[in-house]
Amino acid sequence: MLQFLKSRKFKTFLLTVCALTVGAVLAVAVRSSSSPFTGAIGVIFSPVQKLSSLVAEKVDWFADSFRGSGTYLQEIERLQQKIAEYENKIVDYNAMEQKVASYEKMLGVKEKNRDFDLQRADVIGTDSADMFSSLIIDKGSNDDIAVNDPVISGNYLVGIVSKLHPSYCVVETVLSPDLNISALESKTRETAYVTTTIELSGKGSCMLSGLERTTAVTPGGIVITSGIGGTYPKGIIIGTVSEVNESKYDLSNFAVIEPGVNVRELEDVFVITDFDGQGIEEKVD
Repeated sequence: MLQFLKSRKFKTFLLTVCALTVGAVLAVAVRSSSSPFTGAIGVIFSPVQKLSSLVAEKVDWFADSFRGSGTYLQEIERLQQKIAEYENKIVDYNAMEQKVASYEKMLGVKEKNRDFDLQRADVIGTDSADMFSSLIIDKGSNDDIAVNDPVISGNYLVGIVSKLHPSYCVVETVLSPDLNISALESKTRETAYVTTTIELSGKGSCMLSGLERTTAVTPGGIVITSGIGGTYPKGIIIGTVSEVNESKYDLSNFAVIEPGVNVRELEDVFVITDFDGQGIEEKVD
């Protein structure tokens, strides 16, 4: 707007308006006199008076347009504020919906495992020092969480608390080669341990290692925690067998497992802070 007022076109327009205004004033003065000179002036400026009236109308329209544009801009701004408010409400609704879904999962787990003490936590980031998808969650020692507490999502194992701080902690997931989880295949009851390799971890997989060459484990089998060692409750689902292969390093077989949850996409989890048999060795049936 300021640039337009300073432009040459506007200055020319303003000079024209001033000239026409002077002409209009002279024309009015002419009408009050009947001398030959004033008559001539009247003949000259009569069209100018008409033009000045037209210009005045256009100037009024121009001003009204500016006022109208200001009104439109205010309305647009008001609508944008309304849209922002509705978007925030949608975000809040989605967050609440997610929490409700999480608590529904928790209730389902509690119904099956009444001995579990659970603490809900939001995933707030990943551990930049770890390439194996470790998670950072917003609960820590202030929330009665301890190192080696197992972490789940619904009925599926996510990992274990590996580093603890007062207000947050780090969760080492099933995609970490550092984890060795006592496990069994639910149908054959064959026991082994779940770990992974750098290659499998990069593909989002882990493996049931240490199976006999005569293993009866087949693709589609469900791998669960065995409870041996007392670190993980018995019966938590780790994932599903996708293939069974022979080891290149010894006479054992291993089963590739697709975890029950994609740990890289989790937004919240539950930490099991206490359960029957925690820290106690358990025999496999």
